[in-house]
Amino acid sequence: MRKSALLVIVALFLFVSPALSASIGPIQSRVSAGDAIFGLGYSFTDSRWEEKGSFSNLEIQQNRFFGQAGYGLSDRWVTYLRAGISTYDADNATQLDFNFQGENVVPFVTVGINGLFFEGEVLSIGPFIQGSYYFGENEDSQKFLIGAQSVKETVTLDNMWEARAGLEFQMELEGAQLYGGPMYYISRTDINSNVVGLSTGTATLGKTVEEENNFGMVFGVQWNLMEDVTLDLEAQLRSAYDIGLVLNKRF
Repeated sequence: MRKSALLVIVALFLFVSPALSASIGPIQSRVSAGDAIFGLGYSFTDSRWEEKGSFSNLEIQQNRFFGQAGYGLSDRWVTYLRAGISTYDADNATQLDFNFQGENVVPFVTVGINGLFFEGEVLSIGPFIQGSYYFGENEDSQKFLIGAQSVKETVTLDNMWEARAGLEFQMELEGAQLYGGPMYYISRTDINSNVVGLSTGTATLGKTVEEENNFGMVFGVQWNLMEDVTLDLEAQLRSAYDIGLVLNKRF
């Protein structure tokens, strides 16, 4: 019954977190060789970064809005290109203890490929690989009055990129494609803090930081809403979590 699939979907997303990253998608998504796919998506990510030295306990939140285009290389392999914008907020990103809220949005692109190397009656297995790069920097600044001195701190995040690769196990339940499996990921970004005071001069900190851990899990559901239209709901357990949705139309 369709109720069974809906219960699985609801349980999955309640288990992960009550929030809405860019979707990896299932390894087999009803796409044939030569098919074109277009989609729109939204995602939310909460990530935790290295805890040593400057910027310890750094935590970054991102909202992403994107469009994507895919192409069926064969009946078993699909590649896609995604472009969109991302916001940045961060905790523990400053020297003077204020919450970083990026003053602008940053464009990004993502490329990926999903494949299938085993297809059984119940279970299918295949790999995926995906990479993203964010163009331009995002900055926030605050002024403080410390004693009789005016102090200003400016923080920038720049050159963020991320890569993911893994293996998915997929099965069908009441018309929905359920998928999940382990993944390896790496994410890096440059962070710089510049504090300027009238009498104390300038204090600058800067480094490249990396997201905590490197191994996580991906879980997702692709639901066929109508002919050639699908909805992907996906959760990734990484340093913290990210959850996203993508609405796709196949041509």
